[in-house]
Amino acid sequence: MIRTLSLALLPVWLAAVSSGQTSLSILLPERTRLLQDQRLDLVIEARNITGAGAIRVTANGVDISSRFTGPQTVDLDCDARPDTVYRANLFSFQDTGNIRLTATLAGLQTIRDLHVRPFAMGAQPRSVILYIGDAMGTAYRDAARIVGRSVETQPGVPGFREGYFDELLEMDQMPVSGMVMTYSSDRVIPDSANTAAAWATGNKTFEAALNVFADGTDCLWLANLNASTVGAALDNPRIETLWEYLRRKFGYRTGIVSTANITDATPAAEGSHTGNRQTRFEIARQFLENPLLSSQPGFDVILGGGNDEFLPEIRADGRDLIAEFRQRGFSFVSTATQLRNLPGGTRAVLGLFRRSASGVRNANGLRSTVDANMESAYDRLGLPRPASEPRPNFGAWTDQPMLDLMTRKAIEVLSGPDQREPFILMVEGALIDKQSHPNHASGVIWDTLELDKAVGVGRGFARARRQADTLLLVTADHDQSMSIVGLNEIPDADYLDNGSSLSFTISPPVGQQGMRVLKDSNANVRSGYNYSASGGDPNTSGRAGAPAYTFQNVYDIDGFPNYVDADGDGYPENRAAGGQVLRRISVGFRTGNHTGTSVPITAEGPGSFLFTGYMDQTDIPFKIAVSLSGDTADGDAFVNNVLLNPRYPFTYGKCKGVCLY
Repeated sequence: MIRTLSLALLPVWLAAVSSGQTSLSILLPERTRLLQDQRLDLVIEARNITGAGAIRVTANGVDISSRFTGPQTVDLDCDARPDTVYRANLFSFQDTGNIRLTATLAGLQTIRDLHVRPFAMGAQPRSVILYIGDAMGTAYRDAARIVGRSVETQPGVPGFREGYFDELLEMDQMPVSGMVMTYSSDRVIPDSANTAAAWATGNKTFEAALNVFADGTDCLWLANLNASTVGAALDNPRIETLWEYLRRKFGYRTGIVSTANITDATPAAEGSHTGNRQTRFEIARQFLENPLLSSQPGFDVILGGGNDEFLPEIRADGRDLIAEFRQRGFSFVSTATQLRNLPGGTRAVLGLFRRSASGVRNANGLRSTVDANMESAYDRLGLPRPASEPRPNFGAWTDQPMLDLMTRKAIEVLSGPDQREPFILMVEGALIDKQSHPNHASGVIWDTLELDKAVGVGRGFARARRQADTLLLVTADHDQSMSIVGLNEIPDADYLDNGSSLSFTISPPVGQQGMRVLKDSNANVRSGYNYSASGGDPNTSGRAGAPAYTFQNVYDIDGFPNYVDADGDGYPENRAAGGQVLRRISVGFRTGNHTGTSVPITAEGPGSFLFTGYMDQTDIPFKIAVSLSGDTADGDAFVNNVLLNPRYPFTYGKCKGVCLY
């Protein structure tokens, strides 16, 4: 009897498994896409079958059975029944187009179709800089633009007036834009791991997974991930990332930059493989000993927070990874001053700019107790926190670099002394997300401005090139719930007063909840507050319950913000000048979590025309690959001759020079 596993038969297959019937499955997603010679682990699971011997596997009719090891007896699904697994690790396809995999064992057969796209490196290798604003949906970019570009552009003339901007953000000025859908393989609302895996590999995976597919031993660790079960989280089928692919095949230089703990999901996704993003010790080890790169380092540049997972007193295995990176030729820096003074000609650098205060390993043996993310840009700038947001505690880590400096140094190291070496770099503004979870609006907005400054560094590098050879992309991994709800006129004395508050409780069906409201509440409507709206009906206006100190209907306040950037550093100070009342934007949050909303992407450079319209997150690496192939002349000509041609209408704030608006 021959059975083919398909989505339509999934309920039947699950019933068969539970009843002890036999089944055969190839562990690949339904819509697997690969680049030519992109490696992955082919894993085949045979349930309730033992002693069957060798398996027969074909790819478009060609026998590839010899590549598989096994049979290995494994308990799949934790049902105490012996099962069998066959593996062909680091397999790749040289043929392109549609590939049909067929596996046959003990009278059973299963089929999985996949698609392989051709890839050949262009005659003149190009570079890629991918900027990720973690949680940076459309409203986040809008808020940063309003705050950062509303300051005076000349005395008495604000940069945002009558609804137009004198100059848009760096990321806004890029000529091509699109929208990206972010769903994961198992849920509508994704996390930062499976979204990052999507743009790193071109394939979807499950919640919290980094560049692996699900397998039958996940049941061992999903309920309790610890040192005794972590092995099952590290045996999932792996798929090569674009960073690893370009490094292995073409000698590309590679880098990751983040303001988060550097083993956090987004930076980890470019060069690690695990079923769960919280296996931080293992992620740090894989940075040093990449399993898909013959245990060589996966990157030339690693800059971010979180040195805990690299330290012998924190790591469960007692290894000193900082020392081991140094032994591999890496320079190590831990302050902005050291990074700024990095010697010319440096070929590899590890920069870790924060450590947690706990200084102990987690009881589960997988990571440190506390994430050592860098401080928010708002705090690194020394700006006064509004009443409802916490004051920073830098400890000994007061000399942390800004993201534009980290990006500049990363580009200098990766591009080499003559700036001619091709590279691929990911730069993350991570604390947009970290500040959005607790609804800290100031942290969110100023961190978005920080990312935009880093985008400006990349754009400056690309413009200075003798030829257009650098693709720049700015997007997000997922969205969060912040929205712009109006303006407010809160005096600084109230905005910064964290000593006065009122408390109230609400009793929704989920149970009683408490909320402490401070005087800045009209500037930052947290997810636990009630929104305001015109109309007066408490059933529709959101004004039922205790009011804020002095209620302002932020929707009805006319005009535009009047932020001040007195020192000209591109970051408004968020305080009034000259005894005036600062007119700030008001934002509101509906949750402290991710949302399933599509996120914007903007692009510039060779191949940028590919990033227009709606796309899936998994399309991104394949579009990048087309750019790197060099086959973009027609589309690039359209961008240059039409989108960037001053003969055609320009958006105010984008045009440099004489343009027909």
